[in-house]
Amino acid sequence: METPVRPTRQRPGPALLFGAALLTAGPAAIHLAVAPMHFQEYVPFGLFFVAAGALQLAAAAAMLARPSRRLFLAAGAGTLGIVALYLLSRTAGVPVGPRPDRPEMVGFADIACTTMELVSLPLFAVAAFRRPRPRRRHPVRVVLAAAPATLLAVALTYVGTGTAGAGMPVAYNVAPIVPGQPSTSVDLLTAAPGDEPVRSFTLTARVARIGGQNAWTYGGTVPGPELRVTQGDRLRVTLVNHLPESTTIHWHGVPGLPDAEDGVAGITQQAVPPGHSMTYEFVVNDPGTYWYHSHQDTSSQIAKGLFGALVVEPKGGPTEDRDYTVLLHNGTAGVAVNGTSNLHLAARPGERVRLRVVNAVAPGMDGTPEAPVLLGAAYRVVALDGRDLNGPQELGPERIAIGMGQRADLVFTMPASGAVRLVDTESQAHSSGVQSAIAAAAGPVGLPSVTVGDGVLPASPRLAGLPAFDPLHYGMAAPDPVATARPDASHPIVLTEQPGFHDGSIQLVHEINGKSSPDVPAITVHEGQVVRLHIVNDTTEYHPMHLHGHTMSVLSRDGRPVTGSPVRVDTVLVGPHETWDVAFLADNPGLWMFHCHVLLHAAFGLTMSIDYAGISTPYEMGTRSGNLPE
Repeated sequence: METPVRPTRQRPGPALLFGAALLTAGPAAIHLAVAPMHFQEYVPFGLFFVAAGALQLAAAAAMLARPSRRLFLAAGAGTLGIVALYLLSRTAGVPVGPRPDRPEMVGFADIACTTMELVSLPLFAVAAFRRPRPRRRHPVRVVLAAAPATLLAVALTYVGTGTAGAGMPVAYNVAPIVPGQPSTSVDLLTAAPGDEPVRSFTLTARVARIGGQNAWTYGGTVPGPELRVTQGDRLRVTLVNHLPESTTIHWHGVPGLPDAEDGVAGITQQAVPPGHSMTYEFVVNDPGTYWYHSHQDTSSQIAKGLFGALVVEPKGGPTEDRDYTVLLHNGTAGVAVNGTSNLHLAARPGERVRLRVVNAVAPGMDGTPEAPVLLGAAYRVVALDGRDLNGPQELGPERIAIGMGQRADLVFTMPASGAVRLVDTESQAHSSGVQSAIAAAAGPVGLPSVTVGDGVLPASPRLAGLPAFDPLHYGMAAPDPVATARPDASHPIVLTEQPGFHDGSIQLVHEINGKSSPDVPAITVHEGQVVRLHIVNDTTEYHPMHLHGHTMSVLSRDGRPVTGSPVRVDTVLVGPHETWDVAFLADNPGLWMFHCHVLLHAAFGLTMSIDYAGISTPYEMGTRSGNLPE
C-alpha cells in the first residue's frame, strides 16, 4: 500500500493577502513620515518610528512573497503592541521622553494609522487560521474582493502621510540668534523706569461656571474686569494662571507697547504654565479704547472667555457725561453684550454719552463683521480703534461694520424724552438657522442690544436696508505725515485659501503670499522706515488684519483714496475681493505679529510677523515648548 500524501496547506487568497499587505504598508508609510518630527522631539522616539515603519514594510512584502501562519501571527502581535502603546500615549502618557507621563494630543495621522492597524487585525487572524479552499479565482472577483481594503488603505495613507508631513512644528523660532551677528533680545524691550502713577491689577485666569457652562475667565467673569486707567499711568498687571493649560495676555491695539509686554506665546514670552504668574508693565501714553485677551491657543482661549476691555481716559478725564464700554462677544446663545443679551445703561435727557464698542465676537469661516446701529439720536463716530477722527459729522442710523478686534467710539446727546438703542444687526449670522429666520422676520427683536436711558424705545427701521458707514469718506481732511510720506519699503500681502494639510489636520488652509504660518516669510524693517503694505484679498471672506505694536494709516481701498479724516487703525477690515493700501511708521523695535483676527483664519495659517533688523527672540513655537500663539 502506498502511504497517502499529506495535503499541503494552501496560501490565503490573493485578495486577502493584498488587503493585509496594504493595511500594513499604510501605517508603515505614516510611521516613516512622522519620524523626522519625532527625531527633533526626542531621538529614541524617532528611532522607534523608523524601526516600526521598516518592520511593517518588510512584513507587507513578506505577506505577498512568502505568506505563512507564523508571519501573520507575528504581524498581529506586533500590531497589537503598537496600538496598545498608542492608546497609552494618548491616555496616561508614556514614562519616557521630553514630557513623561503626560498624554499627547490626538492627530489625524494617529487616527488614520490606528484605524488601518485595527482593521488589519481580523485579516491577520483569518489569514493565520482559516483553511483556504482550493479553487480558481477569477481576476475580476479578486479585484472586487480587494477593493474595500485597497480604498481604505489608500485613503487613510494619503490623509495620514499628508497630515504628518504638514504637522505642527516641533520647534520654530521667528528670529533666532545668529552666531557672529549682534542682536537685541525681545526680553530687553521693556518700559523704561519712570515716576508715572502706577495702576496695579491682578487678573486670575480660572475656570468658572457661567450660564450652566464651564468658561475660562479672568476673575470669574466673562468678559473679564474692565481696566480703566488715565493717560500717562504706568499699568502693572499680574496674570495668575489657575487654568489647566498655559496662557498669556496680549494688549490689543495699545500704541507704543514694548515688545516684551506683547503677550504672544513663543515670540515675546514663554506661555505662563498652570500654577505660575507673570507681571506685565508698560506706560499708557495714548488715550483710547483697547482690549486684552489671551494670545496662547488664541482660537480656543478667547472663545472660552479670556478677554476684557482696557480703557485709557485722557488726562483731563472723560469729556462726556457718561462713558460706557460696550463689549460684543460670544455668549451661551449667540452674541452677548457685556455678559448679557440686553444691556441697560443709565443716562438722563440732555446728557452727552460715549459708547466704546469693542468687537470680541469670534465669527465663522466667512469672517462676517458685527454691524451695530444706533437708533433714537443723531451721533458721531469720534474714534476708530482708539484713534480720534478729525471733524466727525453727525449721522443718522447707519450700519457700522466692525471686524473682530476693531473698536468704534460713538458720541451722542440724549433726547429730551425716550431711550436710545444700539442694536447689533449681524448677530443672526451667529445663531442657529431657526433663530436666524426668527430674527430676520422680527427685525431687531431678539438681537442683542444696548438700551441707554429710560422711556419709549425708538422706532426700528428695516435694519438690513440701512446705509453702511464708510470711514474713508467721513470727517474732515487733515495732515497725516505717514500717509503722505514716500514709503521706504513696499510689500504685497496677498490673501488666499485652498483645501490642504496644515498643523496635522485637513483644513481650508489660509495663505499669505502663497505660504501658510509658520512658513510665511517675515517682513524685515528698519527703525524709522515708512512701510507700505498692499493687501489683496483673493477670498470670499472678511479678514480683519491686525498689526501688533503699530498704527496703520489707511491710504486707499480698491484704489480710491481717503477723502475724509485720516483713518489710523491697528486692524483693517479687508472685505471679500477688496484691495487695501496702508502704511505705518516703524517706530517700535521688536518682533510683531501681523495676522487675521478671525480666529479660524489665523489658526489655519493667516499669520506672519514683521521683524525689526537686529532683534531676536529666545522663545520658540511648537509642540516642544507648548507655545501656540494661534
